[in-house]
Amino acid sequence: MTNTAVDFGIVTALKIERDALLKRLDSYKLIKDENETLPFYLGQLSVPGSAESYTIVVCLLLDMGNDEAAFATTRLIQRWKPAHILMVGIAGGIHSKVELGDVVIAKYSFYYEPAKLTSDGEQMRPEQFPVDRLLLSRAYTYEATEWRGKIEVEPPRTPVKAPLPNIHFAPIASGEKVIADSTTIPKLLQICPKLAAVAMEGAGVARAAKNHAKPPRFLEIRGISDFADPEKNDDWHKYAANTAAAFTIGWLRDRPVPPVTPTKPLSATSRKPLLILCAQSLRAMDLDEIVTGFDESWKQRERETIVFDFTNFVQNGVFKNPEEAVQQLTNPQGALLNALARSDKVALVFQGVVHIPIQFLMGHLVSNRIPVQLFEQNSTDGNINWAWTDKGENFPELEDSGIPNHYSWPSKDVILRVSVTFPVRPEQTATVNLPDAIEIDLTIPKPEWGIVRSERQVREYGRKFRRVLDRISNNLSLGQKIHLFYAGPNSLGFHLGQQISENIHPPIIVWNYHKGYDWGIDLTAAYSGELSIIRP
Repeated sequence: MTNTAVDFGIVTALKIERDALLKRLDSYKLIKDENETLPFYLGQLSVPGSAESYTIVVCLLLDMGNDEAAFATTRLIQRWKPAHILMVGIAGGIHSKVELGDVVIAKYSFYYEPAKLTSDGEQMRPEQFPVDRLLLSRAYTYEATEWRGKIEVEPPRTPVKAPLPNIHFAPIASGEKVIADSTTIPKLLQICPKLAAVAMEGAGVARAAKNHAKPPRFLEIRGISDFADPEKNDDWHKYAANTAAAFTIGWLRDRPVPPVTPTKPLSATSRKPLLILCAQSLRAMDLDEIVTGFDESWKQRERETIVFDFTNFVQNGVFKNPEEAVQQLTNPQGALLNALARSDKVALVFQGVVHIPIQFLMGHLVSNRIPVQLFEQNSTDGNINWAWTDKGENFPELEDSGIPNHYSWPSKDVILRVSVTFPVRPEQTATVNLPDAIEIDLTIPKPEWGIVRSERQVREYGRKFRRVLDRISNNLSLGQKIHLFYAGPNSLGFHLGQQISENIHPPIIVWNYHKGYDWGIDLTAAYSGELSIIRP
């Protein structure tokens, strides 16, 4: 068995999709493992202008459909442990939204099959599987056009020459059936108006990636081969498979993420420059004040600060425009996601004096895949200092209460109160109007200001928070949400946001408090680029 660090695992459903990818790799070979039924193709793809390359494994499904895709993806992840999973192939398009040969990159995979049969007919209960926000961001910012010149297959349109394919970013539907009628697409558009394409395997691949213990980043890329209507045929299959493959390989050659194995390993004494993510809305900060928390070696390192300044959104203590703040943070071409793309070359630092939902959203977008150094402001004799006040050898435990036993979870939303610096009380959270919700508390015995005094304490509380979230997630039904009410320091809020997984956990709404809870951010919706501000 070959032990290789794999950057991308690519799943294909058809031979023409597999072949379109393989012929664009620098090299590849078929791997035949004993007792392994799936064909794996291990290949290399160089990054132009550098000595770097990606190791890629392409997998061909033995049959179409989400079940087969989920099985194959699970085997691919178990066998090769890729850092990223791509689903690449052809799809049906939505008339008036896309053209034949266009490429659609999924903003999320829309699994439309779940349904409830009632006396009034079938009620759809679709699921959404998000793609990875960083990969989506890198696809958004891939502006090269040369990939269109490398399709290498002529479109089957005569005598008029077909226009060059366009790129679209939209949901891609996933089901168990090949659609070739006039009624299914209108039904799907009623429940997902932004839909641009329909296929079969994306949800299975996404589900398998999500359910892995260490979920790889996932993205779905499709070339449009028909319009899923009665005129559906195979004429455009080869061209669409090659447009999807040409875009995918062109994008990968543009180095959207660092290779898993660096070309030149960093020496033990190397020190990356610091990239400080400075978020402010509660007050404006002096950009150098965080240096008070640095030791001498850190003070000598190069540093760059990116400021996320929302102070102008606050009027008389009220945060007036959370929608714009969310848009700035989640913009695929914005400062935050561009900073994350550089995370292999810099050491990220979080410095925040910002409203609680913004803390959590920033941490959630960064995710726990990327290490971040944390500091917390404290005041001594009126002077602001960012140094931790102890080593974290002794601190109060974060204790949970109210979690139902395994057999008595009702189908209701969850209120999760996290009390660290101040107690979050039931009468306060009741103003959001969540009748009969499951109420769970995570609290230290005596919440008080300044109780978090070390980074070790922050990370231990993060582990506890993640364990509680996982327990809740294992018992909630589709459609249930967690409403999070938090009172604690900025550094801990950011770190707890890192623990929230878009693949594993249900939608989580983080609420803001100002003389009562006045608005919240749905982290799942924000991650997917959807409308995410909730008001009671």
